[in-house]
Formats: sequence, C-alpha cells, structure tokens
Amino acid sequence: MLLVLPSVTTAQNREELTEKRQKLLAEIGQASKLLTNTKKDKKAALDQYYAILRQVHQRQELIETLQQEIDLSNESIDRTSSTINALQLDMSRLEQEYGEMARQTYRNKMNDNQLLFLFSAEGLSDGLKRWRYIQQYDEYRKKQAALILETRASLTEKLNGMELKKVELQDLLLTTERQQALLQQALNLKDNLLKGLKADESRISRLINRKRVAHRKLSSAIENMIALEIKSRVAKNRVNAAPTNRNKKPNTTTRTSPSNISASNTAFRQQKGKLVWPVQKGMITRHFGKQNHPIHKQVQITNNGIDIRATASSSVNAIYKGEIAGIQYVPGYQNTLIIQHGDYYSVYSNLETVNVKKGMQVNSGQSIGTAGKNTQNGYLEVHLEIWKGKQRMNPAVWLRR
Repeated sequence: MLLVLPSVTTAQNREELTEKRQKLLAEIGQASKLLTNTKKDKKAALDQYYAILRQVHQRQELIETLQQEIDLSNESIDRTSSTINALQLDMSRLEQEYGEMARQTYRNKMNDNQLLFLFSAEGLSDGLKRWRYIQQYDEYRKKQAALILETRASLTEKLNGMELKKVELQDLLLTTERQQALLQQALNLKDNLLKGLKADESRISRLINRKRVAHRKLSSAIENMIALEIKSRVAKNRVNAAPTNRNKKPNTTTRTSPSNISASNTAFRQQKGKLVWPVQKGMITRHFGKQNHPIHKQVQITNNGIDIRATASSSVNAIYKGEIAGIQYVPGYQNTLIIQHGDYYSVYSNLETVNVKKGMQVNSGQSIGTAGKNTQNGYLEVHLEIWKGKQRMNPAVWLRR
C-alpha cells in the first residue's frame, strides 16, 4: 500500500506541471504574436519592450517547470528501476522454487503414485490427511505457476513503462534546451530594444507626462462616478425605508437594498478567476500596480488596472452582470463606463463607442461598446479596472485563466 501513494501524488504533480507548461506556452505564443505585429512599428517600441520582458519572465518560469518535470521523471525512473530489480529477484526466487518443486515431484513420482500414497494410509483419518496434503500441494503448484506468470507480466509492463519514461525525459531535455536558446534570444532582443528606447528618450518623456495627466483625470473621474453612485444609492435606500404613513410598511425589496447588495457582493466574489474577458482573444500589455520605467529608473508608473490589446473584432463586453452606474468621456482614455456589481465596480476605458445607457441592466458577456485606439501606438486597446468601493483591485486575478 505504501508504494501506491507516492505514485498517485507524482501523477497529480505531473498533471499540474504539464498543465502549467501548456498554459505558459500559450501565453508565450500570444506575446510572440504581439512582438511580430509591432516589430516594424517604431511607435510601439515601448509595447515591444514590455512584451519581451513578459516573455522573458514566462520562458524562465517555463524552464523551471520543465526542470521540475525532469526531476519528477528521474525520480519515477529510479522508482521503476527499483521495482524492476525487486520483481526480477522475485522471478528468480519463484522460478527456483518452482523448479525445485518440479524436480521433487519427478523424483517422488507423485503424479503416478497418488493412489498408492493414499491406500498406504494407516487408517481413514490418515487417508484424509494425505488427501488434503495432495490437494494443498497441487493448489500450491498452481498458485506458484500463476504467480510466476503474473510477476513476468508485471515485469514486462514495468520495463515497457520505463522505456516510455526515458523517451519522455529525452523530449523534456530537448524542449528545455530549445527554451534556453529562445530565452537567450529574448534577452538579446530586450537589450536591443532598451538601446533604441534610450535613443528616443525625449519623446518617451513627453509620452510619460501625457500619460500621467490622463491617468490622474481617469482616476478622478472614476472616483467621482463611484462616489455619486454610492450617494445616490444611499439616498434611494432612505426614501424606500421611510414609511409614508403608519399602516404602510417600508419597501425592502428594492434592487439597491442592503440585502441585495450583500447578495451581489457574494455572487461577484465567487466569480474570482472565472470572469469573462472584456475582449475576445485579448492579451494583457500593461499589468496592474507600480512598475519602474525601463528608461527613467527613478520614475514609477502606476497602473490602477490592466491594458488589454484587442483584435480586429473590437467589441467590448461586460465581464459580469450588473447595472450601468456611469458613463463619461475622459481625455486620453476616450469613453469610460462603469458597471456596478453590489459594492464592486468594473471600469472599462478607452471605448471608442458606447451602446448602453446609465441605469441599464447588462448580462455577463453582453456588448457595451467598441474598443478605441491607443493614442501612443495606434492599436486597439481597452483599459480595465475593478474597484471595491474606493479600493483598486488587480483585474488579472479575476478574469478567467
């Protein structure tokens, strides 16, 4: 029993690592596509740099994953080898015992003299004992023969399995070598892109300043829209809770009542890691949080959400059902739209067009507008943020992986 448990755990670990490897390869493929699409566009050099940085990190993680798979394969081969050695010893012992038994039977001529052996008994009780002995001896011989066949089959299976594991290990080693070579290429490309960006430092400084101004305006607009929505909701709850006369009970079934808000919060939280993407086949080009600028090391760029590159199909969809809480034009980010999900809000910026109105109910995946072009590089892009009250959250961990 003790031998089975590590094998099950190893199989689970192997499946997890294989799944992780396939996911990383898909992400690297997306980053490679972005690099290919922007390679000849000088304006998109900064996008290329961020994409190659992401790809370098992904390839490093992929190589670590492959190494873990290689280690597991080596451990599995070692365990299988030990099992094969034990089975071979068992086979040798069983065959030796069976051969000795066959020789003893031949010498005693048990098969021809069973009746003589029985009739030479000194009484009925002795005869029954001799009969049981003959039966047990025959059963033992059959079991030994069956055990030899079973052990031989198991040994063959283990040997075949080990050969397959050796082939898999060889494939993993070759894949690791390829990924290490590609990682070195990515590092070289990163260095070349950095040199190009430094040569264009003055233009990039202007872009940073413009982006900072647009970012402040967007953040202020979102805060104001959310504050107004919360204020409006509180006012509605007060009106609904106040009875108009002694006999009339307060309305407790409104959509913005505390109980409904609580239910919406729970429903939204349960969707963490499962929310649909705002654009189909989108790819994150800027990540959440503070990041040092590649040129101006003393400058930290803060992103309150994530930027997602959109494909030719530029429809922008709601990541979850809710109510349109606000729509506003923000310079640098075009149209900004907010959807309320209880105390949570999903914010969609850089929309060229909007096809919903404030107060409308929308479903998960429903189209709310179209993606606009990034003013710096000309590519279709959507900026997505998730807020809880006034707390900014990382949208990447909420979207379906």
